[in-house]
Amino acid sequence: MEPSYNFVTKMTEKAEGIGIESLFENIFDRLNHVAEVYVAHLPSASEVTKLHITVRTGEADSMKQYLDVTTADKVMIDIGDAEPLLLPFDAMATVDGPGHIQGIEGTTVYLADNARSAESRELEVGLSVLRQKLAGMCPCCDDEVDTLRDHYTGMSPCREEEWV
Repeated sequence: MEPSYNFVTKMTEKAEGIGIESLFENIFDRLNHVAEVYVAHLPSASEVTKLHITVRTGEADSMKQYLDVTTADKVMIDIGDAEPLLLPFDAMATVDGPGHIQGIEGTTVYLADNARSAESRELEVGLSVLRQKLAGMCPCCDDEVDTLRDHYTGMSPCREEEWV
């Protein structure tokens, strides 16, 4: 009976997607040490068609190692609208460093305490920043923006504050 239950659970997960918190929980459960998690995305929610998740860890076997952490092929992200975003994603681990430049086309959602020359970021804080960006809100000044690219060009304090 249990194999049927697992099959149904996996089919539901595949059909509906996986919540972003559950996805990151799976990633952190799979790896013993995560230095950084970076989510690449376009600068406007209306333009986002896919998320590229990069996990920096010494456990990766190469510069680009595909992470198989769920049967789902889409991730659900609640950005405060009536319907959550449901986006395709890919996840990879890398031994590459020293990290990503924070900005309009990506969000560091986690940065370990021991990361060099950067302020750490807890996952909860990083996910909040990601949600704000995907909802079209500047995470620094809470202004509603059409694109972060245009906003950050004119608001250098917001751009500078955004850098981790």
